[in-house]
Amino acid sequence: MPFARQLRNLAVNFLVLLAMSLVCLLLAELAARLLYPQFNPATQFRVQPVPGPEPFAIGPPRHTLWHGSPKGDFLVPMAFNQYGFRDAKDVKDSTPDDWFSVGDSFTLGFGVNEDERYTSLLEKKISAAGSHARVFNIGVPGNFIDYERLVKYAEKNGAKIRHLTVGVCMDNDLADYTQPKSDWEILATMSANASLKSKVRVWILKHSTLYITLSYLIESKPAGRKLMEKLGVAKDLVAWDAATKNTFDLHLLEVCRDELVKLCAGYDAVVLVIPSRRLWLSDHEVELKIHTTFVQLCRDAGLTVADALPTISADANPLGFYFQHDQHWNPRGQAVGAEVLFQAIQNRKQP
Repeated sequence: MPFARQLRNLAVNFLVLLAMSLVCLLLAELAARLLYPQFNPATQFRVQPVPGPEPFAIGPPRHTLWHGSPKGDFLVPMAFNQYGFRDAKDVKDSTPDDWFSVGDSFTLGFGVNEDERYTSLLEKKISAAGSHARVFNIGVPGNFIDYERLVKYAEKNGAKIRHLTVGVCMDNDLADYTQPKSDWEILATMSANASLKSKVRVWILKHSTLYITLSYLIESKPAGRKLMEKLGVAKDLVAWDAATKNTFDLHLLEVCRDELVKLCAGYDAVVLVIPSRRLWLSDHEVELKIHTTFVQLCRDAGLTVADALPTISADANPLGFYFQHDQHWNPRGQAVGAEVLFQAIQNRKQP
């Protein structure tokens, strides 16, 4: 058989094989969307920027999404109201006696059901103490700049905010605020400079139910999880935390304190300090110095601080308050947050 004909036959066979493979992938994708609707990219947790000169993010208004960990720690629904907050209450119905809670993923409640968050538990404790005050959750992932803008956004939509709690995540809220940029301004720059591999993975996550389903099915098993991490498709967050080496920077902590004071100004505010899981995975001495110094700086500035570290440290298994493969609080951690915040509210000196 002439070489040209052999080459042509090989090309035809390759195209047939490619077409059949694409058809099979399409059928598998359709099957995954029918069998696992919770893994459809359209229903996966996400936030969206609010247009304007001061960008910040909210959840998709009037949407219920799924938030999960492929490693099997959690899979929970997240319902967002008309303002993009994960709260069934309407901020327009608030009164000056109510509390508003702002913060990042810990406050929003990554990994836990809505009624398991520290804000929901705090409301129950306040009610049990004889008060009719409610707790409105306006937490969305971001930094102190985002939180300031979220508070203004809530007030613009009718929130009557007098009492405020601020969840400070020691993992990622401590940043250089000398350049006042929100997380979403910073992330836009990072996304533009991301590697091709990262951009391809993001595109697949936004379009393929099959990919997300396989991630959950494979990573939920120890052997599959190790394989995915070895291939670089998944990240071992425990190893990542353990490898993170922070440095103590007093000036940076003072800058963060000043930005937090600015956020709390004009409100009866209580700051909930959420300890980093790195305290028990990385350089404990440095992490502890960062944590305790920041808490003291805040208190010296006149802020009311609810520090969750003493309660968590007193337990025989401090990591038991966090998910096994994720750095966020599990329901036990959320319960601690509610308790220390409630005690700080009860004991505070009101303005």
